[in-house]
Amino acid sequence: MSQLDLEGVIFDADGVLFDTENLGLRVWRELGQELGLHQPAEHYLHFVGRSRADILHEMAVLFGPDFPSEEFMTSGSRRALDIMEREGIPMKPGVYELLSFLKEKGIPTALATSTYRDRTDYRMGRTGLTDYFQSITTGDQVVHSKPDPEIYTLACRSLGTDPARTIAIEDSRNGILSAHGAGMRVIMVPDLIPPTPELEALLFQKFDSLLTLRDYLAAVL
Repeated sequence: MSQLDLEGVIFDADGVLFDTENLGLRVWRELGQELGLHQPAEHYLHFVGRSRADILHEMAVLFGPDFPSEEFMTSGSRRALDIMEREGIPMKPGVYELLSFLKEKGIPTALATSTYRDRTDYRMGRTGLTDYFQSITTGDQVVHSKPDPEIYTLACRSLGTDPARTIAIEDSRNGILSAHGAGMRVIMVPDLIPPTPELEALLFQKFDSLLTLRDYLAAVL
């Protein structure tokens, strides 16, 4: 790969930039225990990378129509926000180093996250990441969330790049399927979900951290 055929890089947010998937699992466990609901945390990985609307729908399917989905999700969001206010927004190692490298190289970057705009803007602003990105696409801008390719197709369009010449950086099965379906080259940096043979067959590359990815790009660009 040369610099000429890499037009842009599009990041997922949760589990790639922000260590919020571990935070989410912590919240689901705590809240589930308090409410006497143990199923949600057991199935947490099934929901990773999906929009709130999809999660509510899937909860009804998995846990039945009497499960208090709205209450659980609202209470969980409030608790996660309280934790971030007290402890700060948890970051994945290498975020600033990788983004600074891409900025120095003049490679456009965008965000494609299933999280809604208000929560995304809060996290990006609190961590100082907003200025690194030319485009931000959030879950409330699409009809179909990951694993549907819609969000990555829209993100490439907003960045003005050819999907085939754009890299997606993902950590989850749903995100990988979404980016691959949009015709992008997908790099996986695993978080809570380990790679499977099915997923590895779809990947362009896989790295254990954003720092290792930065070093790879520095060597090939």
